[in-house]
Amino acid sequence: MDDSRLIVTVMAVIAGSALTPLVTSLGLAQLDHRDQISARLWLISALVGGLAGAAAVGTAHRADIWELTPALATWGFALVAAAACDAVTQRIPTPLVRQASAATLVLLSVGLAVHGDWAGLALSGVGSLAAGLTMLLCWRFAGAGFGDVRLAILGGLGLGHATHGGLLLGLAAFVVMTVAQAGTTLARGGTRETLIPYGPALATGFLVAAAL
Repeated sequence: MDDSRLIVTVMAVIAGSALTPLVTSLGLAQLDHRDQISARLWLISALVGGLAGAAAVGTAHRADIWELTPALATWGFALVAAAACDAVTQRIPTPLVRQASAATLVLLSVGLAVHGDWAGLALSGVGSLAAGLTMLLCWRFAGAGFGDVRLAILGGLGLGHATHGGLLLGLAAFVVMTVAQAGTTLARGGTRETLIPYGPALATGFLVAAAL
């Protein structure tokens, strides 16, 4: 890793660690669940947000498009924050996801236009549409919430430069986390009707798919 990439990575990790807990707190406030803000949630958000920052830099480096970094960092921080909100409330803050989707789309459009990567921008749109439609089917037939559909639309925006291997690993991560959550819920006395938060599994899947 050269010095410039190392510096950018460190800056992205610091930004993710500092900003993601704040965005999580904003999301909980939007859901009127300020009481769920805790030191543990703050720490987890900071740690995973830092990883999301590193993933943003890694993806931009792999694609050799450094203009992607601001868009993917914004995208990653918002995904983690929304997932954290879902984990503690089983609700995803709609305003946060909408604002993050708009900001990510603008930053992607500007960054990729500067680079002239129109194919990447088109693939980001296709990824968003495909992810949203897939989760819409899950909402209709598998008990997902409509907030998960919105989160998937945001998540798909970060897949414009994903590799085939990354997409497969991201899908695997989503499936493994979902099965683990379902198993844990059943082990604790839940039933098949017990709701589980899909946000953490979705965020993990999208971050893995984009980064690898």
